[in-house]
Amino acid sequence: MALTFSLVDTWDDGQRIHVAGTAAGSGSYSTGGDTLDLSQFPVIAATQAPVQGTAWMDGLAGYDYVFYPGSAMNNGKVKIFQQGASAGAFPELAAGAYPSAISADTITFYGIFKKML
Repeated sequence: MALTFSLVDTWDDGQRIHVAGTAAGSGSYSTGGDTLDLSQFPVIAATQAPVQGTAWMDGLAGYDYVFYPGSAMNNGKVKIFQQGASAGAFPELAAGAYPSAISADTITFYGIFKKML
């Protein structure tokens, strides 16, 4: 199931659109990331997808959330990583039902989008 996005604030700095919001996970996680649809908000839909490295996601439950822009505003992906049993890179969350720590987490999103010219 796709993540649900809630818009908190937007602002225009004259060159870019800044977006702050929250995401909520329910249902099941899909390997390769779940879809985060940002097209439902006109102020975001009128922009281009954020460039890699200009969108940040954080949570409080100890998981790492990484946003990957898609080809359109409705098909960006969020990959979730968890700490493994040994030191090293965090492995991706296995496909299946979201752990309660994620479904109850406060997941914040901040993105910087290019304005359509």
